[in-house]
Amino acid sequence: MKKVISSVALVLIIVGLASFASAQGISDVYWVNYYSHRYPSYSALDQTVRVINPGEQGTPISAGHGTVCADIYVFDSNQEMSECCSCPITANGLLILSVNNDLTSNPLTGWPPATDGVIKIVSDNRSNCDPTSPVPTPDLRAWATHLQEPGNGYSVTTEEEFAPAALQQDELSFLGQACSFVLFLGSGKGSCSCGNVS
Repeated sequence: MKKVISSVALVLIIVGLASFASAQGISDVYWVNYYSHRYPSYSALDQTVRVINPGEQGTPISAGHGTVCADIYVFDSNQEMSECCSCPITANGLLILSVNNDLTSNPLTGWPPATDGVIKIVSDNRSNCDPTSPVPTPDLRAWATHLQEPGNGYSVTTEEEFAPAALQQDELSFLGQACSFVLFLGSGKGSCSCGNVS
């Protein structure tokens, strides 16, 4: 009888730990930031997103060149996904994206693009590289510049690292489904571009 009670207790502890781990989400694969005060594309004022692959999934001379994909999801200030895309980055590579030209110039939600919004990045397995069905794998790091307007008609540029967030299964599913929806409805709209990769 004691063995049965001990076994049941052990199973309950394992299930509880698994549930706790699941509730914590997947770490080191999900990054969030924002853009603000987006100026028209013809303006010289722009914001930049830089994403690096530090090479934890292989080297430039390994099979696949250590590639990890940055699945990028752009939301407008109404919390609607306006663009999404996937950009491969080899080990030690740097992806440079213009907020004006790469991330907000082709919105599903209409023109002109929102002046403020949210940018989310999921680090995706290189064999997948699909923002509609991401397969998270740890690695990428990202930074974004921001245009701040403290007053008196001046703009100041600041830079900030993307904040890590624990990726929950519901959010992962939502991002993929919303991106599928955006790309399907967009008929060419709603797809961001990958800018410059070095």
